[in-house]
Amino acid sequence: MNSLIYIIGFITLILVITAIHEAGHYSVARFFKVTILDFSIGMGRSLKSWKDKAETEFHLRILPIGGFVKMKGEEEGDDANSKDSFASKKYYQKVLILLAGPFANFFLAIIILTGLNIYGNTSLSSLAGFIDKDSPSFQAGFTKGDVILKIDSYKVYTRSEAQMALSRRLGETGDITFLVRSKENEKILNVSIKNWLQGEEPSDLLKNLGINIPIKPIIGKVLKNSPAENSGLETDDEILAIDNQVVASWSEIKSNINNNLGLQSVFKVKRNEEIIYLSVVPEFSDENNEYLIGISASNKVSQEALIYQRENPLSAFTKASVQTYNVVGDSFEFLYKMITGYVSPKNLGGPVMIGQFAGESLIYGGFYSFLLLISYVSIGLGVINLVPIPILDGGQIVILTIERLKGSPISPRILDFTYRFGISAVVLLMVFAFMNDISRIGV
Repeated sequence: MNSLIYIIGFITLILVITAIHEAGHYSVARFFKVTILDFSIGMGRSLKSWKDKAETEFHLRILPIGGFVKMKGEEEGDDANSKDSFASKKYYQKVLILLAGPFANFFLAIIILTGLNIYGNTSLSSLAGFIDKDSPSFQAGFTKGDVILKIDSYKVYTRSEAQMALSRRLGETGDITFLVRSKENEKILNVSIKNWLQGEEPSDLLKNLGINIPIKPIIGKVLKNSPAENSGLETDDEILAIDNQVVASWSEIKSNINNNLGLQSVFKVKRNEEIIYLSVVPEFSDENNEYLIGISASNKVSQEALIYQRENPLSAFTKASVQTYNVVGDSFEFLYKMITGYVSPKNLGGPVMIGQFAGESLIYGGFYSFLLLISYVSIGLGVINLVPIPILDGGQIVILTIERLKGSPISPRILDFTYRFGISAVVLLMVFAFMNDISRIGV
């Protein structure tokens, strides 16, 4: 069932962002009176086709992996001198037609994010949970309960915004400056990093620095034949203390278990309003290189760690525009860091990962999360198309600019070579992303 939802989510997502991208090209081309020969969503054999009054053929094709708009005057043999051909248009008109696709994707993201900001949502705040001992954050002076207000020059309100701000520092060496509000006052903390996660595949960046989510110490699952099951621990038990040491978050349980080095511990547990005491002896896991008792968290978050955000229409649009602008900038910076080796190329994802994210957002997060995913993937498509690789919009703009500067067309032989290079580069990128997907799911 989940696989079907993943497929439906993937197809829906790709169709939406591709249709918007191609509609951007189509609309601006029509504005400049360019004849559109073919408007296709998908690749391969046509499943459904029709014509409009302008004789444009519209196609819905069998493979939901892209799309294209074919304009008169784009290819050899077309009537390039005709007034309604792409080739006959001025330089700035051609550039605007090519830019229209990516910017349509950015505009879609702004519209979706504006709607989501108006609707409102409850998110994890930037409240710090348990701070791992001897972690960079612990050494900088972070304490449990600190609220992160700013990272470097970026204001943050939620944990996801904090993660986004931290992603800008991947692969770098130096200090990350945090402005935090503690119980007493506001303070500035400098967390030192050195070649931070350079060449690695990052996950939870705050966790990597030692700042945990304040998850309640409630058991979500007990493994069979584990020390926890043998001692009598059950699902939904709330752990109040271990060896008379009060615990208020899940991370404190893990820390306490490992600090005891396999010795027996007495757990104070709340079960159905009753307080009970259970003795547990952890077992060392060679695979995880730590002591475990066989329990997992319920992922119930402390109430003070949640924040509800809702905006009026004007502020929602402004916030959405800033969000889109920041993600576009971060995406280009990520590509640069990946090319220069500061960020691992293993972070690239292909259709399997997109499908998994789309399916999971529908299953666990509902349409809010799914729409949020569409907005970010739409931005990603826009950014990728602006990369100066021949066959992509950015590469086409570079070719047009070179021809304008030199005052004559690039030779067909050189153009053919650049297009072959562009196709090869895109195919290799897709294959690499797909292989990353395969390695993630363990096939």
